Amino acid sequence: MIQNQTYVFLWSVVIGAFLALIFDFFRILRRKGKTKNFIVYIQDIIYWILVTIIIIMSAFITNDGELRGYMFIGYILGSIIYLASISKIILKISNFVLDFIEAKFKSAWNFFVKITKKLRIKKKNVNF
Repeated sequence: MIQNQTYVFLWSVVIGAFLALIFDFFRILRRKGKTKNFIVYIQDIIYWILVTIIIIMSAFITNDGELRGYMFIGYILGSIIYLASISKIILKISNFVLDFIEAKFKSAWNFFVKITKKLRIKKKNVNF
């Protein structure tokens, strides 16, 4: 009995950390662009729907569908551990990667614009 509860609790901690990772994903989306309030509301609703589905699924997988208080303590503890330990690293890495990708897209876009301008100029100079 206690062994099963320990197993369920530890999985709840892991799932809590995963829920905080999903939260970071939405934080990254909000930081990289100017997000309107309406979109923030939609993102919040999507997040809480995902959290609900994951918690219910985890309860069925680990504890035959029973939700217990110690599971919620595990979810909260896992989220706190994740947010206090590696969340900042994940945010920094993701911001670096997204900035890099954004810079490459801008560079490619500028190259494309220059090429199309040159092609337009050459097209105007050609007489048939």
